[in-house]
Amino acid sequence: MPWPSFSASDFFVGFVAGWLTVIVLLAIAAFSLTRTADIYGLGHWKLNVRTPLPSMWMNLGFWTRDDGKPIRHFDEAARNMLEKLLQAAGLTSTAKSQHSVAVLDVGFGCGDQTVALAELIHASSRPQFRYVGLTLNAMQLQEAQQRLDAALAIPEGENAAKPESWNSDVCASVDGLADEAFRERWLMGLDCLYHFSPSRKPIFKRASQTLSANVMAFDLILSDTASAWQILAVRILGFILLCPWRTFLTEEQYRDQLVECGYDRACVEIRDISDHVFGGLAGHLRKQDAALSPYGISLSGYTMVGRIYEWFDRTRVLKAAIVVGRIKSKSQ
Repeated sequence: MPWPSFSASDFFVGFVAGWLTVIVLLAIAAFSLTRTADIYGLGHWKLNVRTPLPSMWMNLGFWTRDDGKPIRHFDEAARNMLEKLLQAAGLTSTAKSQHSVAVLDVGFGCGDQTVALAELIHASSRPQFRYVGLTLNAMQLQEAQQRLDAALAIPEGENAAKPESWNSDVCASVDGLADEAFRERWLMGLDCLYHFSPSRKPIFKRASQTLSANVMAFDLILSDTASAWQILAVRILGFILLCPWRTFLTEEQYRDQLVECGYDRACVEIRDISDHVFGGLAGHLRKQDAALSPYGISLSGYTMVGRIYEWFDRTRVLKAAIVVGRIKSKSQ
């Protein structure tokens, strides 16, 4: 097959065309940059971000320090919420640090919660510590795996709300927590149980009846004094957030559900911490939106969420609560 011949003029035209293409592309890039933001403004913040991000916490947060001063940063408030939950369960007590502990964590987020839990309960100083985390979110699982040294026990796609859907490997990992070598066994649900469909009952029953595990949770409790329209409003809100229609229960209904699932009514504690949650989070969202605005970043949907939490703070139609339930003794 004969090769095509090129004249000197053809070569020159091609050379010039190539350079013109490069120049045009550079011009387009420069035009795009100057159109989107002032080249000497703040748009270069993207170049200064260090990845992976130092934290990816996600819960409503406990926005008050032990000395009564307000917390300013989201990651600190979120970790503080975990610490308050563990304190309520008695797991941060140094007197109990010699006990073996097993934890089933449903909805563990992006790994920060797992690392902090191990630190706060002094896992390294305990005779035995076993942790199994469940998540339905594949992206959060991937992020968590990058943050943790060891692979998580549960593969992506497992629905903690439906134990009957777990495969054999998942069941084996979870049921391994029932080992009597662990003096304390806990189910932990930090700001996630109201999403469980069809309800919290399946995971409560699994924890109580199969694992003999106590439960500690941060959850949202429906006010006993909520009006009919307020109840309808929160039901619709929950539906929009893909929660079951009747996911929000009154304190009495919540206790009854725990008792029905095998927990001791006399050992169910529900503590209202709304004063430390809704207002702090709503205020943080306002401040964060204002702080990020000069950089061209908008919290968009979170702004509306902040208004909802302001409404919760004002009306207390929903209460932020720490819940601790303990199983009935074998003699009962």
